[in-house]
Amino acid sequence: MALLCTYTYDPLDRVSSLTPLAQAVSRRFYNGERLMAELQGETQRTFVRAGGHLLAQQNRDNDRVAATLIAGDRHNSVLHASNAGQQTDIAYSPYGHHDAAQPIAGLPGFNGEQPDPITGHYLLGNGYRAFNPVLMRFNSPDSLSPFGKGGLNAYAYCVGDPVSRIDPTGHFLVMPLGRRCKNSQLSPPLAH
Repeated sequence: MALLCTYTYDPLDRVSSLTPLAQAVSRRFYNGERLMAELQGETQRTFVRAGGHLLAQQNRDNDRVAATLIAGDRHNSVLHASNAGQQTDIAYSPYGHHDAAQPIAGLPGFNGEQPDPITGHYLLGNGYRAFNPVLMRFNSPDSLSPFGKGGLNAYAYCVGDPVSRIDPTGHFLVMPLGRRCKNSQLSPPLAH
């Protein structure tokens, strides 16, 4: 089995670098919990944010600089990107899956999160836990699950309501008014 990518973490448990197979190492830099810049070889990506919203991305490759203006929703999902006369609209399923034919390479995606370059999953909590938008669940249980070994649906994403809620840390969902709740304390009603 071939190793496709190597990940390293900083002391705050954030992904600090990725090394995809046969590619240069990609280093990530944060301001608090938000990814602000990424360097890979001679390529640099910088994210411009204001008031908690993602507004633009600047790409610098050697001496060439390109800016992409970004329009998103209230959860920072990138819905429209515009650069050098090229317009791109992006649509997602409620759990963040998007058509692979949509050209969003290098842009943040669902809820403003950076998709993993190998799997397309979102490494929430800056690398703590991978969320799979196709399966609509996390790949591993939440370490804060109330019963330790899985607990109440420790793989659930936003207790089945990804339209109204987000989970930027992989531990807690955020409700529209900013209140935080443990993912595993709330469960959607069971249907018979």
